[in-house]
Amino acid sequence: MKRKTLWISIIGILLIGFVCLFCYQHYIRQKQIEQKKHTGLVSEDFPIQDIKHQSKNIYEDAYQTEADNQLQNMRNNNSYTIEDPLLVWNPYGTNTGSFYYYGVSEQDSYVVCEVTCNNGSVIKHRLKNDSDSGVTKTHEYLITGLAPGLENHFSLAFYDAGNNLIHTYQYTVTLKKDKQIPAITKVEKGNSKSSLTDGLFAVLGHDKSKAKNIYYYDNNGICRGKTPLNDYRTDRILTIDGKLVYSYSLTDIAFVNRLGKVEKTLSLGKYELHHDFMYDEKRNELLCLVNDTDKDTIEDVLISVNIETGKIKKLVDFEKMMKSMRKRSVQRKGGKNTYGGTELDWLHLNSLDMINDKDAVFSSREESVIIKINNIYENPSIDYLIHSGSLYKGTKYEKLLLKQKGNFVGHAGQHTITVEHDASLPNGQYYLFMYNNNFGSAKTLPQFDWSLYPGVGTYRKGTASYFCKYLVDENQKTYELVQQFSVPYSSVVSGVNYIGNNVTFSSGMDHTYGEYDKQGNMICTYTYAAKRYAYRVIKYDFTDVYYEKETIQ
Repeated sequence: MKRKTLWISIIGILLIGFVCLFCYQHYIRQKQIEQKKHTGLVSEDFPIQDIKHQSKNIYEDAYQTEADNQLQNMRNNNSYTIEDPLLVWNPYGTNTGSFYYYGVSEQDSYVVCEVTCNNGSVIKHRLKNDSDSGVTKTHEYLITGLAPGLENHFSLAFYDAGNNLIHTYQYTVTLKKDKQIPAITKVEKGNSKSSLTDGLFAVLGHDKSKAKNIYYYDNNGICRGKTPLNDYRTDRILTIDGKLVYSYSLTDIAFVNRLGKVEKTLSLGKYELHHDFMYDEKRNELLCLVNDTDKDTIEDVLISVNIETGKIKKLVDFEKMMKSMRKRSVQRKGGKNTYGGTELDWLHLNSLDMINDKDAVFSSREESVIIKINNIYENPSIDYLIHSGSLYKGTKYEKLLLKQKGNFVGHAGQHTITVEHDASLPNGQYYLFMYNNNFGSAKTLPQFDWSLYPGVGTYRKGTASYFCKYLVDENQKTYELVQQFSVPYSSVVSGVNYIGNNVTFSSGMDHTYGEYDKQGNMICTYTYAAKRYAYRVIKYDFTDVYYEKETIQ
């Protein structure tokens, strides 16, 4: 009887144990599901930690402090090594295709990271650390370039100071699909024999949608993450002192370090960003094209923002500088500008670049003119205009026009004006290149004579837009066309940029971007899904932020 009772007790205990084990395993699975639901992971073959955020705004101090404090607690409570590292998905919220990595090695070393995914191009770089010698025992990085919705493999190879391999660690993770990411619907190879440059294409201002994000695509057209923004868009991404700098709202700019942390933000107050901004390294200031919300005109003001102090200075008000041109302009039919407001968009500045440490060039879409301003910081004045039409004939600005050398049709509705210096040129000469939209419309200037621009397109239809490069000779007061090649037509937005020896382009209305060689032969063109367009697509290699300058073979 006692033996029977004993067996019943043992069986009961075992049953209770199995039930407890089942409940515990179910609890763990549920926690993992909840964690994955929060982190955006589907599966992984390594332990992960999670950041719990109360704040919802990535760019608030509270959000960044939450990540800082929790990461610090994790590091303090465990002895993480490169054999058993700390890995956290996107703790600071600024890159959805990233993992924070922390581990300590026994000997000084550096890391080469390789990230691959199904059908994606290989992303392989030496990771940047904070050691002056380039090697360290403390390894803290942001692993970037993971593809949402796909299985990703990334490896970290540790090398000593003599470039001898110590060990390689491999990881596999699948990220959840992100419905906000625009699809790449076509990848077309060109006839060029040149290779695509290393880097990711950043799609900026996609569809003017509520999802104000930056989307990153590799050379195979696979999305490798996104950066969420609060509103508006960013018009470009700058690299300043090892930080990524971009706007995350109409009036705010973020500085993000190599770990993805928002280290500081700058507010522009009453000024609203539009179209472009750049960095003046000598003065440590940002130059921003803005709307002054106290004015009844838009897209005609330049300000500077001191990065250290945040002090803002209004440098150029083009409405005051070009009063007579402003008076010639009329509001569009219906009484509203293209953004739906009543402010007059008479000049529509859309890009700028510095020629030297005090003079700059500006692109005006509405007047199809390039404007050089001398002394932008103190007593600015117009030095010259580049315009192929008759808009300034009979005005006081006519004498400021550079003379066109050669027979060619000038730029119309152009974007992304950029200065290119060449040591082989004599003093006073330099190149200007741009995206020539070849668009013939200026709604605020009904007197604009477009017959002087044969071949220009309409808003919906055109033959081609162009990469266009001028040689400017300030001594002779001339400009001439030295290179031009066609790209897909886009009446508005769009741009061209150099990266390495190649030229990248984006044609917004055509929903395309891609890369050409320096002779103008297409290497590859990508088509993306959109209801409207993307404002710009620019390629970045993220050197000096995530990666060292060395090229990995």
